[in-house]
Amino acid sequence: MSGRHIDWELLKELQCPVCAEYMSSPIKMCENGHNICCSCKERLVECPICTGRFINVRNVTLENLAATAIYPCKNRKTGCEETFTVKDRNKHLSVCLYESRKCPVSLILGVNCCWSGTLSDIPIHIPAEHDGVIDQVPGHFKVNLLDFDRKKFYSHLVLVLGEFFFLVWDSKSKDFDFTVLHLGLKEDSKTFTYGIKIGNSEEYFAGTRKCHSYMDVYLTDLQRSKCVSATYNTILDFVSESGYLSCEIEIGKEKLEGFVLEELQEYLPVVSVVSFELD
Repeated sequence: MSGRHIDWELLKELQCPVCAEYMSSPIKMCENGHNICCSCKERLVECPICTGRFINVRNVTLENLAATAIYPCKNRKTGCEETFTVKDRNKHLSVCLYESRKCPVSLILGVNCCWSGTLSDIPIHIPAEHDGVIDQVPGHFKVNLLDFDRKKFYSHLVLVLGEFFFLVWDSKSKDFDFTVLHLGLKEDSKTFTYGIKIGNSEEYFAGTRKCHSYMDVYLTDLQRSKCVSATYNTILDFVSESGYLSCEIEIGKEKLEGFVLEELQEYLPVVSVVSFELD
């Protein structure tokens, strides 16, 4: 929320003398009354202001003031005008349009890229620097996992409906998990739905879910509630003699059109994906 009054004199008192971040509970003190944030205190042996020893006392009065103070976003200098209480500070940064973020292609596809920028810059950066890893496809398409096997991880970037989506498959455990991550904020991402079908016209496995923001999922610990999941042995029945797994996928705004059809679609654009190691 913007427009709330900021007491800059109070915020000066709440600034840690070491890291310059605003302090919140617990706020520690030295024997001469100087304040320091808890994390910086753990790394020091004496007060950085007076070299006095730290005491096992918290500044409860300042902690109470910190809890009710109004803070600016740390990205204020780059354009963010939002203000909030300390309780909402971390929540805001996770969706702040001015927060600097690492390249999602590097994070999710394992591509070496040291770029960072705001969320609004990412759709410009990706086609400019990573055009070779993008497949522009219609909302209904197929993906062939060429070397499908247990203990493998697959991810691919597609441009659908003018939006970027990361397709993620994880078969590293006894289960098979699939999810679609939207390159956007949580509120925008949940307006998209995806579906996946694996099998043939006589027998297939299928499931649908809402898309999630790529910022809302940890690839090293995919939550099954955010995936279409099946046992690995169930999926293994549909692997071709050539060793690839064919997946029919649809991504749509609010609802899926073609996915409600009972039979799998034969003539769809096909994308091929190989596995890679996830750090």
